[in-house]
Amino acid sequence: MTRILLADSQPVFVDGLCTHVVRTADLDVVAVAGTHAELVDLLRTTDADVVVLGIGLDLVERAAENAAVLVVSVSTREEDVAAAMSAGAAGYVTRQAGPEDILTAIRVVARGGLFVTADMAPLVRNRLGAGRVDSFFPQLTPREQDVLELLVRDAGTAAIARHLGITVKTVRNHVSNILVKLPARTRAEAAWLAREKLRVHPPVHTEPAVS
Repeated sequence: MTRILLADSQPVFVDGLCTHVVRTADLDVVAVAGTHAELVDLLRTTDADVVVLGIGLDLVERAAENAAVLVVSVSTREEDVAAAMSAGAAGYVTRQAGPEDILTAIRVVARGGLFVTADMAPLVRNRLGAGRVDSFFPQLTPREQDVLELLVRDAGTAAIARHLGITVKTVRNHVSNILVKLPARTRAEAAWLAREKLRVHPPVHTEPAVS
């Protein structure tokens, strides 16, 4: 069970996320901080695996000492993303992200991965030097590489289609091409091959949720 400390001053966001968390079998919100002062106290007294920070962004470094930190922010500025990641955040999502995407982000950072929304991925890859499948599978087209990266994240066909702005049929065509080119017998095997290549340099995870 992944224990979550949720810090945010917006009751609608807190209630919405908690509602989704209680429907899962692997996540649990163990504490909620609505103010900076409450967050300071809870960081000292709460045993959490993941800290979701919507407030107290100056406390990223302290929070990251004992937990994986996922920042939730309205800002999409490169300098804000870079500052959060440099301070120790393992993930960064905007408030426009859907609840399922945030749950996916929590799971990714809890197991030691990096997670950002798609528009932030190039910045984080450049700054942190995270690996991409195109470094290991040059035989794939750029779009096939995108699809394979999402297969590695355990994204389903519908989630990949939504994330890339293409049809489900097109996703299936790309998956078929990937299986031929790697080669691999199934999409699960293709994802496993990619994970084996990337595990030395954990990749930056982007936003699609598992479907």
